Amino acid sequence: MSFLFTGRGREDRELTEANRRYREHIARDINDQRALAGRAEVGGHRRRSGWLLLAAVATLLLLAALVRGGSETLTIPRSCTEAAVVVESRTVDAGTNFFLRSTGPQDTSYVISVDGQPVQGQADRGTAFTETPAGPAYSHTDCVSPIFLVPAPLEPGAFQVELIRYDAVGAVTVASVDMTVVG
Repeated sequence: MSFLFTGRGREDRELTEANRRYREHIARDINDQRALAGRAEVGGHRRRSGWLLLAAVATLLLLAALVRGGSETLTIPRSCTEAAVVVESRTVDAGTNFFLRSTGPQDTSYVISVDGQPVQGQADRGTAFTETPAGPAYSHTDCVSPIFLVPAPLEPGAFQVELIRYDAVGAVTVASVDMTVVG
């Protein structure tokens, strides 16, 4: 099995010598002094190890995974039965943005509200919003939402971030998180 990794197979010495004599003969015919000075020794084809290519591919895959995974600063345990919402920080500056993520059953629509006012956050991946009487609604993919960038209120104080389920029954708050805005 070492022939797979060393880049060398068995060497036929007679064939190698015949090739050398042939190159020397051709070099004499065309008066190639450089080849004749080197006794017609032409550098053979050097096979490069596949390990270098494998290491380069592995490095690129690792970097791609880090870049893709590194952008997700907010994690939430996936739950397809119970809805939940998390924010990046419970304390934010007035007028800045904060990150938010939710989980829950994926067969329904959800609306995010901050202190009773529906908001539409900017998602880190393509998310379709539909207009509902409760506000802009989205649905979960594999029971988890994308990470939303949501604007914080402009006035300091205590606020509540709510996850509202919207379906045929109506709008029902299914999860909430308290947040303090400082300013």
